[in-house]
Amino acid sequence: MKKNIIIAMIAILALLLCACGAKQEGFGQDDLGLEVNGETYYLRTDSAPLIAALGEGYEYSEMVSCVYDGQDKTFAYPGLTVNTVPVDGKDIIEMFTLTDGTYATLRGCRVGDSREAVIAAYGEEYFDDGYINYTLTNDPADIQAERIQFEMSGDTVSTIYIYSPSY
Repeated sequence: MKKNIIIAMIAILALLLCACGAKQEGFGQDDLGLEVNGETYYLRTDSAPLIAALGEGYEYSEMVSCVYDGQDKTFAYPGLTVNTVPVDGKDIIEMFTLTDGTYATLRGCRVGDSREAVIAAYGEEYFDDGYINYTLTNDPADIQAERIQFEMSGDTVSTIYIYSPSY
C-alpha cells in the first residue's frame, strides 16, 4: 500500500514538472520580442538598451512622427531593422524587421525557414492575408493588434515583422 502511494506521488510530481517545462501554446504577449546577446527586448519598451547592445554598425534615418510628438527613427543593421517612435522622451520600439537568418523570433523562427516550421512553432491559429499573421486577437479586422507577420516567398520565410501598430 505504502509503495503504491509513493509511486502515485512520483507520477504526480513528474506530471507537474513536465507541465512547468511545457512549450507555450498559441501566440501571446511573450512572443513580441527579440533576443540579442542573451537579453530579450520587447516591443513598446525603451530602445536605448537594445541599440547599445547592437552597437554602432547601423544606418540611421528619422522623420517627423505622424502619430507622436518628435521623430520616428530607424536603425538598420545587417539582418535587422529597429523602428522606434517617440513616447515620453524615449524612443520606444515599435517594430523589428528580420531580413536574413542572423536573428530569430523568440520561438526560433528565422528567415529561410519553411511555412511548416512557422506553423509548428506558433500553431494553427493564424490568418493569411498575403502574410502568415499571428496577432494577440487573431482577428484580421483588428489592425491595431500587436503581431508577428511572416512574409513568404513560396513556402520559405523571406522577411519577419514583429510590430505594434501605432495607429
